[in-house]
Amino acid sequence: MPVLGDPPNYSTPRTLGLALVSILGALAHFTLGALDYEAVSRYLGLAVMLMAGLLLVYGILTLIRYAEAITSMHDPYARTPMYNTPHESLSSSVGMGLNGLAAVSALAWAVGGELPLWHLAAAALNLYSAYLAWRTRPMHEADGNPTEDR
Repeated sequence: MPVLGDPPNYSTPRTLGLALVSILGALAHFTLGALDYEAVSRYLGLAVMLMAGLLLVYGILTLIRYAEAITSMHDPYARTPMYNTPHESLSSSVGMGLNGLAAVSALAWAVGGELPLWHLAAAALNLYSAYLAWRTRPMHEADGNPTEDR
């Protein structure tokens, strides 16, 4: 749990970066899915577009949570807890999972698609987003991971 007075986990610039990169990655998968749909399996294409939709929702919800955290830091009568919430660790796990799955699917499309460099770029974007999700996970001092390095 963060030390009293530390900014909430969702209010860090890293969380803003995670939200924006996830949204950008989702839009890249939608675009590449529409442009390179015929070269790969129809079902793989539909599955990747569904996964991109989930990634887009994740990015938008993370962006909303970032905005809520920023505004609640200045609220003298806070209505929601900002530390140690159950969805705090779940959100980073979902971010790592969705972005990891998107990176794997982009690599599969790079092998079978007509636009391999663009798919590899989308995979790199998803890997960076998964790294950001890993870095925004809640850390506890009992685990030996200080919270100050965020």
